[in-house]
Amino acid sequence: MVHTGTYPRRQPSEVVGRASAVRGAPFPAAALLLLCMLWPVLPVAAESRLALVIGNSSYATNVLANPKNDAELIARALKLVGFDVVKLIDADQAAMKRAVLDFGRRLRASDGVGLFYYAGHGVQVEGENFLIPVGADIKDSEEVALAGVSLGELLKTMERASSRLNIAILDACRDNPFQTSTRSATRGLAPVRAPTGTLIAYATGPGEVAQDGAGANSPYTSALAAEIPAIGISLEEVFRRTRRKVLEVTANRQTPWEHSSLTGEFFFRPKSAEPEASLRPGEGAYGMTHARLSEIREWEQIKDTTDIAVLRAHAQRYPDGLLRELAQLRISRLESPPSPWNWVFTSDSRSTRLAKAEPIYEQAVKLDSRASGQAALAEVAALYGQAAELGLPPAMYHYARAYDHGRGVKKDLAEAAKWYRLGADAEHPQSMASLGTMYEFGDGVERDLVAALRLYRLAADAGDPHAMTSLGYLFATGKGVGRDLGQARRWYGNAADRGDARAMYNLALMAMHGDGGPRDLAEAVRLLRAATEKGHAGAMRELAFLYDEGRGVEKNAIQAANYLLASYKAGNKAARLDIRLKSLAWTFATRREIQKRLTRDGLYAGRVHGIFDTPTRKALERFASGN
Repeated sequence: MVHTGTYPRRQPSEVVGRASAVRGAPFPAAALLLLCMLWPVLPVAAESRLALVIGNSSYATNVLANPKNDAELIARALKLVGFDVVKLIDADQAAMKRAVLDFGRRLRASDGVGLFYYAGHGVQVEGENFLIPVGADIKDSEEVALAGVSLGELLKTMERASSRLNIAILDACRDNPFQTSTRSATRGLAPVRAPTGTLIAYATGPGEVAQDGAGANSPYTSALAAEIPAIGISLEEVFRRTRRKVLEVTANRQTPWEHSSLTGEFFFRPKSAEPEASLRPGEGAYGMTHARLSEIREWEQIKDTTDIAVLRAHAQRYPDGLLRELAQLRISRLESPPSPWNWVFTSDSRSTRLAKAEPIYEQAVKLDSRASGQAALAEVAALYGQAAELGLPPAMYHYARAYDHGRGVKKDLAEAAKWYRLGADAEHPQSMASLGTMYEFGDGVERDLVAALRLYRLAADAGDPHAMTSLGYLFATGKGVGRDLGQARRWYGNAADRGDARAMYNLALMAMHGDGGPRDLAEAVRLLRAATEKGHAGAMRELAFLYDEGRGVEKNAIQAANYLLASYKAGNKAARLDIRLKSLAWTFATRREIQKRLTRDGLYAGRVHGIFDTPTRKALERFASGN
C-alpha cells in the first residue's frame, strides 16, 4: 500500500482501527494464490495488457511491512486476468525511473491497456505528488522533488502513450510527512486530473489516512485483489465493490476514492465462453426440420432428372442436406456413364451395386427424418446397413453414426469406427472428419492425434466444413500441433464461409479477443448473430454477454435476457449454470427482464425484483421444458 507521510506517528485510534480492519480482511494472499493454481491465466483479451507494479517497504527509516506483499498480491491478480506484469520490490530512484521509462515505451508500442500500481511512501509538496523510492535520503520537503519520482510525470508518460485505457492505483495513506516545512502544510495528496481514458484510484479519500494493516496486506489491496478476477464486472464496479469492502472491514474509517475520465467499458475478466471443441459432424441434427422437409420435397421433383445443372443446383442449395450426396452421385454417373461392356466382366460391378443402394438410402433418409420410437429407428438403421453393405459411402457414414449414438442399434463405438473407416477409405469427407474426431478423443479407437490431424486435413481439402473447424480448433489450442492462431483463424474462416455454426462461433471469439488477427467486435457480433440464426446455443449466450455489458453493441437488458433465455431453452449447459448458480454475474436490469419475460409467458407470478429465488427457478425450469 502507498504511505504518504513517512515520519509522523499514527494516533492510537488509527492503530486500533488498522488492526481490526486486517483481521476482517476477506481475501488473504493465500486465497489468491490458491485461485492462481486452480484457474488458468485466461485469454480475456488479445489487446495488450501491460502493468507496472512497485512495492517499496525497506526504507532506511519508517520501514513499511505491507507494500512488498501488496505488490506481490496485485501482480498475481493481474497475471490471472492476462496482464503482462513488470514488478519491482524495494526499488531505488534510478530503478523506478528506468521502469517508468520502459513502461511508457512498451505502452507506445501497443494499443491496449496500461496499469500502474504503487505501494510505498508518497508525499505532496506545493500541489505536486511524489512517490518515494527506497534509499531516498530526504531531510525535508525541499528535497522531495530531487529524490522522489513525480506522479504527475508518470501519468503524463502513460497519457503520451495513447493507450486505449490507463489505470493508476495508489494504495496510500496520503499524508505529508513534512508538515513543518515552509512549502506545504496541507494534509493528503494534491488532486490529480485524470487524462481522457484514465482512471486514478486511491486507497482513501482526500485528506484521509489509509490503514496499513496488521496482517500481510492492507485492507484496500486485499479487497481489490479479490475483485479483479471477478467475471463480468466492469472496472468501475470493481472499485465500487472494493470501496464497500474496505468501509466494512475498517468500520467506515477508510473510504477509497477514484477520479475517472473513462469513455468506454473495461472488464478485467469479461464474461466470455471457451471455444467449442471438435465434435463428430451432424451430432444432434436428427429430426424433421423445415430445411429437411423442403429438401425432400424438392428431391422428389428432380430425382429422376438427367439434367446435371438441376442436380448441381440442388446440391448447392442444400450443402448440408442428407440427399445432397445422392445428387452428387447422380451427377458423377451422368458425367461418366459406365461402359456398356461392364456386364461382360461382372454382373455385380460397383456402379450396379451403388444403383441398388441409392433407393434404399433414399428410403432410409426419408424415414430417418420422421422416425420416432425404437422400432422405426431400428428400421432406419437396417436400411442404412443394407445400403452400406452395397458400398454406398454416405450410407456407411449414417450406419456408423447409428452405432456412434446408439440410434436404432446398440451403441458400439468400435463398430462405428469400423464403418467410419470404410467411408473414409471411400474418400467420404464426413466419414473422414468423424473418424478424425474418434482418433482425437480416443473413442472406439486408440487416441492418435497424428491420425486425427491427417484425416481432418483430407476432409478439409475435400471441402468438409466440420473438418475445417476441427483443424481450426487444433491450431487454436495447440492440440497435437504447434499453436498457430493465424492458421486457426484461417480454417475457422473457411468453414464459416461454408455455413458452419461452430466455426462462426469460434471465429467470433477470436475476433472478440484479437487472437490471430485484429480485434474486431463488430465482426464478432456479426458472426455470433449468424451462428445464432443457425441455432447455435453458445452463440446465443455470448450475445447475451455482450448486450448485458454493452461490449460491441449498445447495452440492452431486454436483448440480453432474450438471448440468455434462448440459450437456456436450447439446452446450453453453461447458460443453465449462469441462471441457476451464477445469476449475480448478470446485471440487475437483465435479471429483471428475465423475470418480466417469464411473467409475460405466464410462468412466473412473483415480484420483479431481480432475485432468482425458488419461484423464479421453478419458472425457468418450466420455460426450458416448454410446459
